Amino acid sequence: MALARNPSVQPAGEIRALNTIRGVAALAVALFHAPTLFGVTTTLPHAYLGVDLFFVLSGFVMVHAYEARILGGLGFGRFMQLRLARLYPLLALATLAGFAVWGLMQLAGHAPFVAGVTPAALPISLALLPAGTGVAYPFCTQSWSILWEILLCVGLFAWLRWVRRGALFIAVTAGCALLLIALDQGKVDGGWTAATFWIGGFRALSAFSAGVVVRFATRDRRIPALVTGLAVIAALVACVYVAWVRQTAWWSDYLTVAVAFPLIIAGAANGGRLLENWAGDRLGEASYSIYLLHNLTIVLLGPVGKLARHFGPGAGMVFDVAWMAGLIVGSWICWRWVEMPLRRWVSGLKLPRPRPRYHRTRLAVRVQAIGRGSLE
Repeated sequence: MALARNPSVQPAGEIRALNTIRGVAALAVALFHAPTLFGVTTTLPHAYLGVDLFFVLSGFVMVHAYEARILGGLGFGRFMQLRLARLYPLLALATLAGFAVWGLMQLAGHAPFVAGVTPAALPISLALLPAGTGVAYPFCTQSWSILWEILLCVGLFAWLRWVRRGALFIAVTAGCALLLIALDQGKVDGGWTAATFWIGGFRALSAFSAGVVVRFATRDRRIPALVTGLAVIAALVACVYVAWVRQTAWWSDYLTVAVAFPLIIAGAANGGRLLENWAGDRLGEASYSIYLLHNLTIVLLGPVGKLARHFGPGAGMVFDVAWMAGLIVGSWICWRWVEMPLRRWVSGLKLPRPRPRYHRTRLAVRVQAIGRGSLE
């Protein structure tokens, strides 16, 4: 009935071009965290903005995938089960693996890769609560973004079910808040430390709501050729800034997040044929595993990278290429044999159903009526 009242809302289909963008963003974040493996001070100077691109993608894809289902009667419990099945199992495994590596480093007498951490931080991190005074999530740093995404999913469900208005207002308001943060901080980076955790919330809300707006703007019609052209230009400028420009300017960070990324998603969703390919599909499938697991590989393989560079730049280059290839292939294997089976298992768990109170009410009414009849 809800779909009948909203004939423009159709069941979602896959948008393949977004797979490539998701995979490239995950790989960019991994490279941003890996300068020690490459023997340099910085790799991609502003690739931390890849997280904001994830949020824009998430807002777009969530509306694309769930709008029709929510309007068609998908319940909140089932919706959150599907979202947690997608996000939490691999995150929990990555947190446990990070804790194991931290413990091994402690036993070996090496300096821990996160200082000032105790085993008590593990259950707090698994509960998705900030557990550190420095790094908010010491065993899996990226958990901060997953927590904000889960909270945004809750808000999105309520908005799609009961409001469905004011998306642009929310996006503009959140964007203005992020602008003030960029002016104050000189950049939009933040969220991964306990002190800047709140900044991550504004990053998430601003980018996520921008993705929602882009989805509603492109749902019923193809975007004009001018917008597609601007999307290509935005992609080129963003790539140059993220990969090569070392100096950070608040306005560059902000415009990349608030303007370039939404344009890129709009262009890819409506005319991204060049991004639709086998390699992009595989990279997109591996993207979540790349995002959550790359720090573990950096910690474990850091000494190997240093050793390889003692044999000359050629050996170092071979190691760098091998690390990138191994990360992609290993993450895809993780997606195929760990992430997806866990997702299917959690998605298939039966939720406890609330007892129908109206049955008890009807029974009580009948008993009362019978009682009155017998007395009469």
